[in-house]
Amino acid sequence: MQLQDVPSLWHLRMVNGGLAHIWADGYAEVDGSYVFDVLVTAPLDYQAHMAVTSSAPAHPERVCVTVARIPMNAVEELHTAKIGMDAPYCDCDRM
Repeated sequence: MQLQDVPSLWHLRMVNGGLAHIWADGYAEVDGSYVFDVLVTAPLDYQAHMAVTSSAPAHPERVCVTVARIPMNAVEELHTAKIGMDAPYCDCDRM
């Protein structure tokens, strides 16, 4: 399995005050959860063992794979903290 690009860093300020860091290409709101995924190239036999959220019909080995699923009611705030290799990190990291 190979990542297609450097994922972005997402910060989730949790209701309990914690700060979660998730590296992913993006997220969707699905059934009351934030579902984060990354775009990868993965052999078809690997895909049966992963949570594949979407695929490219023209390139069946290029798929989005879930890396985290967080209940929305556990999250107070969500934002992009760092995109790819851009700097600096978010101010949340300095707290």
